[in-house]
Amino acid sequence: MDKFQLSNGMTVVFAGYSAEYSVCVAVHVGHINEPKKGIAALFEKVLLLQVKGIIPVFAGTATIYTAGNEDLDEALETASQIFNPNLVSDEMVQRAKLAILKQTQEATALVMRRMKLLYKHTAFGSDGFMMPNDYLAIVDSYSAQDVREFMQTYYTAANIDLVISGPRIPLADLKDAANMYFRRIPVGLEQPRMAKNIYTGGLSRMAFAGNTMTRLMFGWDVGHLTLEDSATMNVMMSMFWKQVEHAFAQVGVDAQVEFKIAGYYGARTVRLLVVTEFDPSILADIVLEEINRICDEKVSEEVIAQARNAAIDEKLDKHERSDDTALEKVWQMLGRGNMCDPRSCIEEIKDVDEDAVQVLAQRVFRGSKPTVVLIADVDRPFYSMDEICGKLKTQI
Repeated sequence: MDKFQLSNGMTVVFAGYSAEYSVCVAVHVGHINEPKKGIAALFEKVLLLQVKGIIPVFAGTATIYTAGNEDLDEALETASQIFNPNLVSDEMVQRAKLAILKQTQEATALVMRRMKLLYKHTAFGSDGFMMPNDYLAIVDSYSAQDVREFMQTYYTAANIDLVISGPRIPLADLKDAANMYFRRIPVGLEQPRMAKNIYTGGLSRMAFAGNTMTRLMFGWDVGHLTLEDSATMNVMMSMFWKQVEHAFAQVGVDAQVEFKIAGYYGARTVRLLVVTEFDPSILADIVLEEINRICDEKVSEEVIAQARNAAIDEKLDKHERSDDTALEKVWQMLGRGNMCDPRSCIEEIKDVDEDAVQVLAQRVFRGSKPTVVLIADVDRPFYSMDEICGKLKTQI
């Protein structure tokens, strides 16, 4: 990995080899640390209405723009378009507001979109969760000058990391190419960055009129885990997912179960979602019982072998489908520690045993207050956070 700075101080990293060039621009501002609620989304919409060929990733306290091409100059030129000061005009800001209005109105009825947003604000202690109409009113109040001031403050060299992957070229040529397209970006002042240890956990619930399905989401902080924990975490997740699905099937509960890592500016959580028509307290009891089982009971060699094989298959499938070398390096820079190299992680998975899984499960499930989000009929009773922590034997 090569790292250098441009004449304006912007950090540039060559992340490694990939089939074609990928250019990632990571701007250290998002909807959690923005100076005014909704201003980051408004600028992003102004930008995306005009700049073609970039893929945005919205990461809470960072926004990442990626451009790919077989030609390095073309990839760099595409990515550099986001810094054009002429993008922000009265007309484009108004168009962006209308686009956000349409998008928000269409999304309001999407239960899962609202649930995931509520989950983020519960897990990371943000007071920024707003009802759609309040959010739209605030966004509509901003002028083009407000948006320009936001751009001038955050879209500067001091608040950006530029990450490039692709075929190897001489470092001097890479520096020349990066300088050609990014050296004119103003130096600016580095803005305060969000603390990474922002996990809080907690319990939130929301009722939707006419919603017959119960949606229950659990989450736990895994931002403290390191590269050394990665292989064991992969095996533990494969095992726990199967255990929960099997537990629901045994009692005749027809449930959709999802278990995944939810990345959020390095402050990562492991998140379990259950969707079914059953009572939420029954669902919670099943989940909590399986958590206690994986924390307190040793599994057989057959079960651990199945979990290892499932974890390896998942890693191989993801590695074969993905060529996001530059984007992966961005997540390393934004998050805590290094991300696992898929090839080395696959080899390490083969050595994970039942003792390692049990110890890690105890660290994850009992090491922090869980995040619990429930969407169900308002009249359905549910546990308090103290009751959930008690059932989990959480040491907090």
